[in-house]
Amino acid sequence: MRMPNGLMMMAVVTALVAAGIAAMFLVRAPRASLAVWVLAAFFLPIWVGLNVGFYMSGITLLTLGLVVLHGGRFRLAAPDAFMLLFVGLVVLLFAARQVELSYLVSGVLELVLPYFWGRIIYERVGSRPITGWIAGAAVAVGVLAVIEFLTGSNLFIGIPGYGPLQATWGTLQPRAGFLRAEGAFGHSIALGGALAMSAAFVIAARTTTWMKAVGLTVVGVAVVFTFSRIGIITFVLTVVLSILVLRGVGASIRWLTAGLLGVGLFILVPFLDTVFLDAGSEAGGSADYRGSLTVLLSQVQPIGGATGWGDLVVGDDYLGNFTASTDNAFISLLLRYGYIPTAALFAVYVGAVVVAVTSKRMSPASVAILAQLPGLFAVAFITQYGILLWFIVGVAVSSALRPERESTASSRFAEHPRPEVVIIDGAGVGTSSRGR
Repeated sequence: MRMPNGLMMMAVVTALVAAGIAAMFLVRAPRASLAVWVLAAFFLPIWVGLNVGFYMSGITLLTLGLVVLHGGRFRLAAPDAFMLLFVGLVVLLFAARQVELSYLVSGVLELVLPYFWGRIIYERVGSRPITGWIAGAAVAVGVLAVIEFLTGSNLFIGIPGYGPLQATWGTLQPRAGFLRAEGAFGHSIALGGALAMSAAFVIAARTTTWMKAVGLTVVGVAVVFTFSRIGIITFVLTVVLSILVLRGVGASIRWLTAGLLGVGLFILVPFLDTVFLDAGSEAGGSADYRGSLTVLLSQVQPIGGATGWGDLVVGDDYLGNFTASTDNAFISLLLRYGYIPTAALFAVYVGAVVVAVTSKRMSPASVAILAQLPGLFAVAFITQYGILLWFIVGVAVSSALRPERESTASSRFAEHPRPEVVIIDGAGVGTSSRGR
């Protein structure tokens, strides 16, 4: 039933007034802005948004607004030049009709914008609030994912939104007779990837050892219930890297996490092996599909999107089979923009990892994106997964550029911090983180 014009106008005016009031509050509250954004990223489905000639999801609209509110004092650094180069190239290619409008919009709003929001909010609040909010949201999502698996019901798919996107992502996915948990992320692989990245923040969070262990267990079980092989692999990789290289993580949580991981693998590997065997051709076909995506590399241009490849046959492969879904982030971006723009984009990603590794100051964000590299060959930047990933890339870049701030915040994660003395005017004051 269509809403009358008068009621629609009242709804729009009410929404604008509410947004204005919220903006007046959030502009002076960067920590609250971070909290609102994280909750939206983890709990707001991608089909909730507005169609303004092109579709903008709720999380994208929120990101844009927060960048405008908090970006006034932000200063660009060298890595940001590569992001701006990517934007400039894509805009020029769109003007030359070498890139489609939808790819211009998605590249700028879903990759570049979250990256700069991550850069901006780190500079405003530091690492500890970011770590805490991502960790807390991930554990809450993990609890809901477990409930979803046990009950066979997803409360998010009933949230109304933009019809075409809801038809694509608002469906349940079975595998071998089990429901694959997907939460608000619209797909089990997207949920698995998001929770895998979040594991580093759970381990680094400023809380007790047992709370970390319980939270990590919940997140790990939720990842298993996605039945996403790449989600499980990147989760294990994230946990292993976290206990090996994260600074400020106590020895007790390292050993406890290692023990939980070992017990979990011992219990769950036989179960997962049975599930994937029972899935049979569905799981095997998904893996074969991803392996055959490399044939698309022959269509990639040095600069500009590949055109007409959906109608081609290369060898024995009809490339039209891949037009609906290209479940490989690298190949997908190469087909959309070409080698040079994609190289500019990923120079930021790789640079953040390289700087963190070489400086031996690995933050939760840098661990998360390093462990997520294998996943980029198995899933595109779908739903909130891509937005959250590039936000964390921005945080990782900022933590690499400002290691002293990350180090200071990380020291507070230690289980037994040493007392410090701050001298203020001579007085001592004791003081004590839809693919297939």
